[in-house]
Amino acid sequence: MRELIENILTIDLVHARNLVLLDTSFLIAMMEHRDKVERLLELPNIAMTSFNMEELMHVEKHLDPHTRKHLREFLKNGKIVIVKVDAHPGNWEGEKEFVNAADENLLKHIHDPSDAVLLAAAIKTHSSVLTKDKHHLFTVDLANFVQQYDIRVYKELRDIR
Repeated sequence: MRELIENILTIDLVHARNLVLLDTSFLIAMMEHRDKVERLLELPNIAMTSFNMEELMHVEKHLDPHTRKHLREFLKNGKIVIVKVDAHPGNWEGEKEFVNAADENLLKHIHDPSDAVLLAAAIKTHSSVLTKDKHHLFTVDLANFVQQYDIRVYKELRDIR
């Protein structure tokens, strides 16, 4: 898995704009339901943060063989890019710093810095987010908060127009 990820185009955060950022849970769910992958590949500018890729490498060994196979095929196709962020899973101080650099009030709305990293990256890159954790991540309070950034958070592919 590491060798596949190392071969994916990586861009700096400052050069990343108007992407569709995939959460780790969302990508895994897509790989479990292979029939939806073609629709995902139709989206322009799909990306994951380096933070989420690190999470993916950590959980990949726990996936069933079919999901792992689909994931490897997806990563090989070259459609996705990685956005390099200065945060790493398990480094809470680094996560907090990254999130606070996007907006110092964000952690008042998402209390877990690990959950907030993806949204902080979306703020910094003016990107949308696809996540299966929307019910945990995206409360009404947070929805009101991110309106100032014109960010969209989606739970399903069909929600993206």
